[in-house]
Amino acid sequence: MKKKAVTIEASQLIGFLDQELKDLPDNRKGDNKKYTLKNAGRAAFSVFFTQSPSFLQHQRLMKPKKGKDNAQHGGWICCPKGYRSA
Repeated sequence: MKKKAVTIEASQLIGFLDQELKDLPDNRKGDNKKYTLKNAGRAAFSVFFTQSPSFLQHQRLMKPKKGKDNAQHGGWICCPKGYRSA
């Protein structure tokens, strides 16, 4: 029997991920709580989802495929040392 592929929206995937992360125990001590574990979990997941350890590298790979990327915004371009004028 051939398995049927399942398609889900990104919002559904993020919702599922958030549901799983919400009960994650936070055992950190001291003032090391600038970022929530939910945000840390989302960031870790994004590396696997994009298949790239670098946001900029993912954008460089996305541009030829989609004709644009998310690193270009309002005349400024995100680059390894910050932002530069387009």
